[in-house]
Parts: sequence; C-alpha cells; structure tokens
Amino acid sequence: MMKPFFFLAALAFLLLLPAGLSAQKIEVEKRVSPEKAPALMQQFLREKYPEKRRVKYYEERNESGRFFEAKFCFDKLRYSVKFTPEGQLVDTERKVKFRQLPAQLSEQINRQLSEQFQRYKVVKTQEILEGGRVAGYELEIKGKKGGELGYFEGQFDAQGRQQGLRTIEQPPNDYLFF
Repeated sequence: MMKPFFFLAALAFLLLLPAGLSAQKIEVEKRVSPEKAPALMQQFLREKYPEKRRVKYYEERNESGRFFEAKFCFDKLRYSVKFTPEGQLVDTERKVKFRQLPAQLSEQINRQLSEQFQRYKVVKTQEILEGGRVAGYELEIKGKKGGELGYFEGQFDAQGRQQGLRTIEQPPNDYLFF
C-alpha cells in the first residue's frame, strides 16, 4: 500500500525538480478585494501614501511564495507595494521611463545588455525603493539571447551593476502567429 504512494511522490518530485532549478520567473497575480489584504498593509498605505489614487489589490503567487500587492498612483507615478500575508513589507517599486534614468546609468546598463543579447528592448523600468531611496532597478526586457526569443527580467543595483537576469515564463497563448 505504501509503495505506490512513495513511487508517485518520487515521480512527482523528479518531474518538478527541473522547474525548481531553472532561472525563470513564474508569477501569477489575481485581483482581490481590499478586505482580503492584510490589515497592516492597509495601515501602511494610509500612513505612507495618504493621497494615493486608483488602488488595486492583488494576491500574487510566485516561486518565493504567496504575497499581497497594492498597485496605485501617487505623485503622478505608478507604485507597486508588496507585503507578506502577515503584513510585513517586502518591497516597494516605482515605475519610471528608462530614458529618464541618468545618462551614465543607462549607458552602463545598455553596455551590459548588449553583451548578453543579440537584440533587445527595455519594455518596463522600475526603481526599487528602500527607506525612500533608490536601492536598485528592475527591468523587463524583450530580446533575443542565444537562440531564445522572449521576455527577461534584469536586476540592477543603484550604480547600474547587473545583479541577475532570468527568463519570464509567459502563459500559454491560444493564438498562432505566422
């Protein structure tokens, strides 16, 4: 009786192991009502961003676990603030335009990306904030790397040094493009 269970568990582990070892970003977001968000998150947002507008709440599941995220406008910029289910702040990101980064910083990032991609385009740029200061950047990149064409996430520190690059797993597409 126990042998089939052990066999199935081992088989599931071996099948899921490659997904766990890959350097891919797998993220699923689901919109939720404000009542489902942690109370500490709500309190933080009221105190830190009192004049926020168009707040949307999401439950996010990724390779790191389960989180709650609030996306909103504040001072004419788009913010994304992520919390644990217990209400602990994980990170704060602010959307900016890549061309608005300081020239020296964007040149350094472009140099590094040119070494890794045959061609690329920065689709989205976010500043990672810690204590009200920019601690780094997260870039969404559409590009061709090796034989792979797709979307990638690049992590950079505040000085523009690359900290990581991983493939963004895209959901299946029912449409065929020729």
